[in-house]
Amino acid sequence: MSRKRAALAITLLLLGSAVAALAAPLPSPRRLHDARRVPDTRGIAAHPAAPQDATGWSVRCGASLEAVTDVIRDHLARPLSVPLPTPHSADIDGIAVLEDDGRFFFKTKDNNTVADINAISRAFYRTHGDDYEWLGIYLSGGLNTWLGSPGALAASFVVRNDTQGLGLELFDLGSHFGSAARLQNILSMNGLHRYRDDPNEEDEYSFTPLDYLAHEMGHRWLSYCFLDSAGVAVPALLGRAYEHWNFFFDNGASIEEGCAWAPAGPDSFRTTAIIEGFGPLDQYLMGLRSKAEMDSFFVVNDPTDYVPSGSYEPQSVPIVGLGCRGQATWWTVDDIEAAEGPRVPDAASAPHDFRMALVLVTARGQDPTAADLQKLGGYRAAFPGYFSTATDGRGTVDLTLDSHAGQVSIAHDPLPDTEDESNPRPIAAQVTIAQAGIPLAVDPASVRAFWRPGTSGGFTPVPMSPAASDTFVADLPALPGGGTAQYYLYAASDSSGIDAFDPPAGPTEPHAYVVGPDATPPAIAHVPVGQQGAARLPQTLLARVADNAALDSVWVEYSVDGGASAALAATPVGHDSFTVALGAGLQGGQVLHYDFRARDVAGNPGGGVPLQITVRRSWLNDFENGSEGYTHGIQYYSYRDAWHLTQEDSWPAGGTSWKCGAEGPEDYLPHLDAVLVIPQIDTVEAGTVLRFDHRYDLENLDGTYAWDGARIETKVGAAEWQAVLPNAGYSHLFFSNSKPFVHDSPCWSGSSGGWREETVDLSAFAPGPVKVRFRMITDDYLGFTGWFVDHVRIEYPTDVTAVAGAVQVAQAPWPNPASTMLHQRISLAAAGRVEWSLYDLAGRRVARLWRGPAGAGPLQLSARIPADLPSGLYFLRLEIDGRPRSSSRVALLQ
Repeated sequence: MSRKRAALAITLLLLGSAVAALAAPLPSPRRLHDARRVPDTRGIAAHPAAPQDATGWSVRCGASLEAVTDVIRDHLARPLSVPLPTPHSADIDGIAVLEDDGRFFFKTKDNNTVADINAISRAFYRTHGDDYEWLGIYLSGGLNTWLGSPGALAASFVVRNDTQGLGLELFDLGSHFGSAARLQNILSMNGLHRYRDDPNEEDEYSFTPLDYLAHEMGHRWLSYCFLDSAGVAVPALLGRAYEHWNFFFDNGASIEEGCAWAPAGPDSFRTTAIIEGFGPLDQYLMGLRSKAEMDSFFVVNDPTDYVPSGSYEPQSVPIVGLGCRGQATWWTVDDIEAAEGPRVPDAASAPHDFRMALVLVTARGQDPTAADLQKLGGYRAAFPGYFSTATDGRGTVDLTLDSHAGQVSIAHDPLPDTEDESNPRPIAAQVTIAQAGIPLAVDPASVRAFWRPGTSGGFTPVPMSPAASDTFVADLPALPGGGTAQYYLYAASDSSGIDAFDPPAGPTEPHAYVVGPDATPPAIAHVPVGQQGAARLPQTLLARVADNAALDSVWVEYSVDGGASAALAATPVGHDSFTVALGAGLQGGQVLHYDFRARDVAGNPGGGVPLQITVRRSWLNDFENGSEGYTHGIQYYSYRDAWHLTQEDSWPAGGTSWKCGAEGPEDYLPHLDAVLVIPQIDTVEAGTVLRFDHRYDLENLDGTYAWDGARIETKVGAAEWQAVLPNAGYSHLFFSNSKPFVHDSPCWSGSSGGWREETVDLSAFAPGPVKVRFRMITDDYLGFTGWFVDHVRIEYPTDVTAVAGAVQVAQAPWPNPASTMLHQRISLAAAGRVEWSLYDLAGRRVARLWRGPAGAGPLQLSARIPADLPSGLYFLRLEIDGRPRSSSRVALLQ
C-alpha cells in the first residue's frame, strides 16, 4: 500500500523589495492537478511552471526547489551520532530552552550552516509530552540557519495532514520528528536578532514578528487549493509557487498574501488593505468558518492601466493603493470542493483551539540571554490575543508549556559471587540526572547502599562517597562464615520526591551475591556450525561464557577426523563473548570435532559438549557466530548505510540475522543506499545457486512501482555492479529516476508477508570469481521496517561425499518452526546406532526424541515434542554410534 508524500518545506523569504515570500517545497503529496513545475526527483514528467516573484528575487537568492532539496539531502547524509549532555537546557518562563546537543546544526556542501529541525524536535520530545500541534523554533541572538538563500528568514515544515479538501493528500511524518500523534507543523523561525523587539512593530515589509509567526503557522492549511473551472482544475486563487494567494485575489487582506480589493468604478478596482489577518477563505480552510458562512469571492482578471504604473503578476508583493482596470471572476466554495473535495472535518467538527510550544535554541555550552528570553517571552504573551483577533475570535492558540521534571538514574554492575569471607566488598555506581524541562541535580548526601546478611531482616544503610564525575563508591561489610548477602542502592535529586533505586524495586527485589566456596561451573552458550564450505574456512566460532564469580580461562579442544586432540585459547571480544577460528586448510569430506571449555578462578570446569563441522563445497552462513566475513557500506555518495547484525528477527526465530534498518523496531531512516557484500565466490559451475531467507517491509507506490526497494546485485572483475534476477523474480520496479534510483529497474518492495526463501542461479557467472551483494535504496521520505537477510547458502550441484560411516541429511527438519511434531529424513552410509535429540542454546540436552539401531540406507525420524518445553530456539542433534554427525537449528512455538 502506498504511503502519501508530505509537503516538507515551505520557506519564507525576505529579499530586496519583496515582502514575505515562500520557496517551493520538496515534492509533496498533491493531486495531479498540482501544476507546479518541480524538479522531479521521482523521474516522472514535469508540470507547467508555477509563478515566481516578478522582481527576480528568486533568481538572485537562489531559493529554488533544487536548493531546498540539496539542504534536505545534506541533512540526511549526516552520520548518526549520540546526543551530548545539555546542562543548559531548561524550561524558563514558558519557553523550552534547548542547548545544542552536538547535533542541532550541520554544514551543507556549500558550507552554509543549517539548523537541523529533526534533531531539535526530537530533543524537545525527549523532555516534553506530545501535547502541541505546532513547535515554533527560534535561535538565540547571533545564530542563523540557511534556508535556501542569504535572505531566507523562516520556514514551515508540515509533518502531518489529516484534513481533506485543502489541496494536500493525507500523510503522517510526525513520528520521524519525535511526535507520536499530535504535531502538525514545525516552524523554523531563524535567529531572534532578525526580528523587531516589539512583537507588534512592523518592519520595512509591513510585517510584525507576530505576522511572521502567524504566516508560518497558517501554512498548515494554506494556500494550496485549486478551483474547478468547467471540469478543469485551475490555480486561479494561487500566486507564488502555488503556496500563497494570488496578488489579484480579493481575500480580505490575508496574512498569506493577496490583497483586499474593492470596486473603484466600472471595471476598475483598488487594493485597500494587506496583511490584516486570516480572511474568510483562510478561516474556512482552517476549519474555523462553515461553508454556510461563506460568500462568493472574486479574482481580478485581465488587469491593465495600473496606477501607479508597474508590472504586477499573481505572485507580486501585496501593496495598498494600487488601482487597475480588469474583470472580476467570481468563485465559491463549491468550486473548491469540485476540485479538492469538501473539507473534512468541517467547521462543526474541526478543532478551533490549538497549542504551540516555543523553543529557544542556544549554542553548545551557553545559557539563554536575558534579552532573548524577554524578547521571545513578549512574542509568547502577545500571540494568543493576536491569533484570536486574526481569526475574528473563531480560533485560539495556547502557548502554555507543560514542564516535566527529570529523573534520577543509577548505573551499577551487580556484584558477582566471591570466595573472600574476610574483606569488605568495594561497590561503585554512576548517579546522574536524565534532565527534562525542570532542571534537577543529584543530592550527593542521599546516595547510599542498603545491605543485609541473609535474605531477611532489616537493611543497614552504607553511605556512598563521591569518587569522580558522577561516580560514588562504598565498601559493603565482609561476611565471615559466608552465605548470601543482599543490597540495593538509593539516590535522590535536589527536588523532593524525585529519587531512584537500583534495582528499580529496591528492597523488595534487591541484588544478591554468595560468599563462600564456589562450586558453580561456568555456563557456555554456543550455536554450532554443522557444516561449512572449504572456501570459507577457517570458521569463526563464538561462545558466550558467564560465571557466577570470575572466569579464569576459555578455550576450545578440537580434532580432525578423530585424530589427536589439540587446544586453542579463545579470544575475548566483549563482556562475555569469546571467539576462535578453526579449520584452516581442511578439505571437503573432512570432519572437524570441537567443544568449548571454560574454567573459573575456583577451578570449576564448564563445557565439554562435543560438536562437529563437516567440510563441504557448499557454504552455509547463519550469522550466529558473527558476520561470516560479510562487509557493508554505502554505494552512492552522501547516502547512508543501515546494515547491522540483529537478534530482532531471524529465520528460524530466536537467532541472529542481518538487517538493513533501524537499531530496533523503529522504521528505517530515509536516504539509504546500503550494500551488504558476500565474500567473493571464487568457483562457479553450471547449477551453482545462491539461496537465502529474507523478509522485507519497504515503501511502495502501488502494486507495480516502489519508492524504496531491495535487490541482489553481482559484479565480475572490473565490470559495474548489475542487478541479477532471482528465480521467482522481483515484485516491483523503482519509480524514481535520479541517482541512485533508475526508473523501471527491478526490486523487491511492499511487504514480503513474512520470511521466504529466494534462489538465484549463478550459472551464468561460471567459472567465477563473482561478487554478490544485497542492496537496499530508500528515498527521502517514509521508512518502514526494512530488510532482514538470514541463512545464506552457496550450493554447488556436486558436493563432496561424507567420510565413511557418516550420515547424509536428505532433508532439513520440518516443520520449522514446530509446535507438536518434528520430522527429518536421513540416509546412513552404514548400519549404526542413531540418537536424535533436542538441545538448548547452552548445550544441554532437553529431550531425546528417537534412539535405536538403524540399517544402512534412508530413514525418516519422527517424534512428538515434549509439551513442557518453552518456546524458543533449539538445536536438533543427530548422533551415530555416539558421535555427533549433524546439527540443525529449529524454533519451537508451544
